[in-house]
Amino acid sequence: MLELCFDINTYHILKILQAENVIDSFHRIIYLYDDLSIGSLNVKNLEERITSLQKLKVNYDFHRMIQNYKDILSQLKNHQQIRIWTSSYAHEKIGFYIICYILCQLKLYDKQIYLCQSAKLHNNKYATMFLTVPDDFVTLMKKAEIIDPSQYIKFAEKLIQENAPLRLKINNQIVSVQIDYFDDMILSYKKQCPNISNQDLCSHILFDYHKQNFALMRDDMILNRIKYLKNNH
Repeated sequence: MLELCFDINTYHILKILQAENVIDSFHRIIYLYDDLSIGSLNVKNLEERITSLQKLKVNYDFHRMIQNYKDILSQLKNHQQIRIWTSSYAHEKIGFYIICYILCQLKLYDKQIYLCQSAKLHNNKYATMFLTVPDDFVTLMKKAEIIDPSQYIKFAEKLIQENAPLRLKINNQIVSVQIDYFDDMILSYKKQCPNISNQDLCSHILFDYHKQNFALMRDDMILNRIKYLKNNH
């Protein structure tokens, strides 16, 4: 079986559970390195995807990203059973939808896909992967449902068509937004605290966003926007 997740913390937890024989030792565990909540999705190849991320000036290891995609595609093709782990965070939910889209694009219809989503243990607002180890993960494995990936690709197609630079969790929904989404918030803080450092300002923005939406956002995206506004206002 292939164990597939979309967050490095979940990956490490699954590796620990494997070391403790909670997950079978012959299972392959892998996570999607690429954060699909940012950058273009409507691309013809990986090079176009990388170009869109380079324009955003995010902190990425593109060689690692390329190797990771090769590994994932190989593992998807070579495993008949795939167990997907996800939460309500934007990058994980989007990763899940895009993987379903890829499975259908590759016509891998004979796979048995299991879905472990933390919403089975928490309400939607708090459906994160910050779960008790190992109890919650064992419970999720028992609650895993067999899914048909084709039932999930419409939302992936919607995100691909919108092709926004950012995809955020807002009011418990994944929404495509433009790169200037946080500008008003950034400028408001700058007006209140003219001497605030870029790092402190970034922390305030991330805190406010998380408080309002119980969601995560990359700090490099916010810092880059802060620097851009500083140079253009």
